[in-house]
Amino acid sequence: MELYDLDLASRAIFDGYLKPFRYIASTYSFTNLYLWRRMQNIRFHADDDALYIVKGRDNPTFLPPVLRDGGSPARSYSKLVSHLKENGMPLKIRDARNEDVELMLSLGLELEATEDIDNNEYVYLVEKLRTFSGKKLHGKKNHYNNFIKNYEYETKPLEDSREEAKEFARKWFSESSQSEGLREELNGIIELLDNIKDFNIVGLSVFIDGHCHGFTIMEILNKDCILNHIEKADQSINGLYTFIIKTVLDHYGEGIQYTNREQDLGIPGLRKSKQSLHPEFMEKKFLVNLTGGFDNLKGL
Repeated sequence: MELYDLDLASRAIFDGYLKPFRYIASTYSFTNLYLWRRMQNIRFHADDDALYIVKGRDNPTFLPPVLRDGGSPARSYSKLVSHLKENGMPLKIRDARNEDVELMLSLGLELEATEDIDNNEYVYLVEKLRTFSGKKLHGKKNHYNNFIKNYEYETKPLEDSREEAKEFARKWFSESSQSEGLREELNGIIELLDNIKDFNIVGLSVFIDGHCHGFTIMEILNKDCILNHIEKADQSINGLYTFIIKTVLDHYGEGIQYTNREQDLGIPGLRKSKQSLHPEFMEKKFLVNLTGGFDNLKGL
């Protein structure tokens, strides 16, 4: 199995597998994979049955194969297991959804699946975050109202404010911990905005007194879900984050049921923030250890 690095030209290959694939997790979003391709050393292989994606530098681990319409699940998992064995890699699969675990079991694979809590993704009803309806979100509505009451602001579509958004992203990074992850995120933001026509992204920037003080990058995955990739705001402006959350969905969330705000990575502040919006459900991910059943896969 020959593995290839991810680049912009890879998009055409990925689309052939991902467009028919109904998913709401950020795991398979080409935009997300491209954003983190260097830091996570993302590579891929594609054949008539499936798309195979591997992440990681020190301990590279494959995702469950993305099956092509008409592709053979048994052949794809057999090929993956053979590759792992031939290369002395642990028999592990990361970021598996419930559906993936069920498919592996139905093929006759023996496995142990452990929920990867830090990588579970927060999924919300679009309508709730557009209205902040209900007692649980009353505080968020107050934050939003406080912002629109106290600030003269203007919003611009992301495609019309790319340079200002990049400038603010650099400023936000300069005032952050400047960790390796945040540096890579900044590089990814600039690449996405410089190549905006190559990605299925939407979003807006917020201007106060003529200066950009926040922006968001979203992606409409399908008719069911809009994914939040990036959200940056001036933390000194009370209610700005809440304003962005609601306003971008007012612009782009019409007719879409869910919005995915991705995982918290086990970061306490991020977890608290995501929980405060009261997700409708968590899109669970599992780390799977394959323990047997390789020689008699059903369907081979």
